[in-house]
Amino acid sequence: MKKPNRIQTILSVASCKLTRGILRRTGRGGTALPGIVAMKISKNILSVPAKDMEIVVVTGTNGKTTTCNMICHALVEGGHGCHRDRSGANLLHGIASDLLCDTDWLGNPKSHYAVLEVDEAALKQLTPLIHPKVIVVTNVFTDQADRFGKVENTLAEIRKGIELSPESVLVLNAEDTQTSSLALGVPNRVIRYGLEESVGTQGNIDLSDAGRCPKCGGEYEYDYHIYAHLGGFRCPKCGYQHETPDIAVTSIDRMGTNGSSVHLRVDGRTEEAFISLPAVYNVYNAAACIAAIKALGLPAEEAIQALSNVRSAFGRMETFELGGNVLQMILVKNPAGCNQAFTYVTSFKDDFNAVLCLNNRTGDGHDFSWIEQTDYEKLCTDPHLRKLYVCGDRAQDLYDRLLRAGADKDRTELVTDYTALVEELEKENCTTFLLPNYTAMMELRTALSPKTGNKDFWE
Repeated sequence: MKKPNRIQTILSVASCKLTRGILRRTGRGGTALPGIVAMKISKNILSVPAKDMEIVVVTGTNGKTTTCNMICHALVEGGHGCHRDRSGANLLHGIASDLLCDTDWLGNPKSHYAVLEVDEAALKQLTPLIHPKVIVVTNVFTDQADRFGKVENTLAEIRKGIELSPESVLVLNAEDTQTSSLALGVPNRVIRYGLEESVGTQGNIDLSDAGRCPKCGGEYEYDYHIYAHLGGFRCPKCGYQHETPDIAVTSIDRMGTNGSSVHLRVDGRTEEAFISLPAVYNVYNAAACIAAIKALGLPAEEAIQALSNVRSAFGRMETFELGGNVLQMILVKNPAGCNQAFTYVTSFKDDFNAVLCLNNRTGDGHDFSWIEQTDYEKLCTDPHLRKLYVCGDRAQDLYDRLLRAGADKDRTELVTDYTALVEELEKENCTTFLLPNYTAMMELRTALSPKTGNKDFWE
């Protein structure tokens, strides 16, 4: 693809900045439209800032935003300039908007590093334009079934993006059968991260997303599980198996609402680390962060130290203070992520409320049948659950599912308006966990922000 000349570059960058400026002044995020305008002028405009940057892209089903947040935080704490697409617009035009608005008028980047969250299907569009130094793949689960179909289709989309960027270092989840198979048949250097057997069985075994051996089609057996289909897999027919991670969490010593204390094996050494975000899946995200920093050729210690004070990204363990109470928001959008959120919420022995919000818009996937495969029984039968609130476009469907899961009808309230929901939550007197899917999260944050002072999602 022909590179833009100087005039095309100036016009493309200027149009992007101007369009975003107008949209932001009218109170809109301006995530995709500026990029659309810029790329109409020059399809290859992203190659201009990218040529002077070392770029990390993060893709996969769950954990993209948090992993990006951790990597960027580690770079900044280490004294490096880093661009981060904080708006969460992870399709091509949204990424273009963010990247171009962080350059000068000639497209020269303001930061040497960039950490970009990329949708699984958008990876193949982006990698030929920016040639990332590192591609991190977090995991592959069933998600947005009406868009991707089977989990193997999601994997195929990611593989297309990798094949277009053979020079990138791959950072792969060693325990995910799907993600790990991306190393097969490509020339890329690979760094694996994961949790060792000593961390043990952390959740119910669900092999629905495990797939079959990519070499012989055999079914996997497991030496240990972490959660869902993540664990020490092996194929008894051909010997294809889980490989020892280069960055390995060897123990989780303590887990609380403020984070987790762990031991890691890095470059043959044992390191202690505190990860200031809770839950097992954030331990995985932290290991991915360390592996990405190493893939950039930087010291792992920079990431390990920075993880002790990393803050949550919007909607991912984000906290709000409302009426003297603490609310914690956890994005849930598929059975695997939802079940892990329930494991976290029910692991503490204090009374709590829960808010479940479900939409089925384009940003979520129109097929919401995944709620039938989700372990709502774990949440609804927990003795410390005081009250359930249900909201969103598909609130009635979710409400019916919760009653089938054992929810107490007298303590389960269907709320149709987010403003009314916030008013109800303001009257509560215990910790509340907010569990929305993506577009519901955006609406709930909008209703909460005026009373809690939390910033807009793009800030």
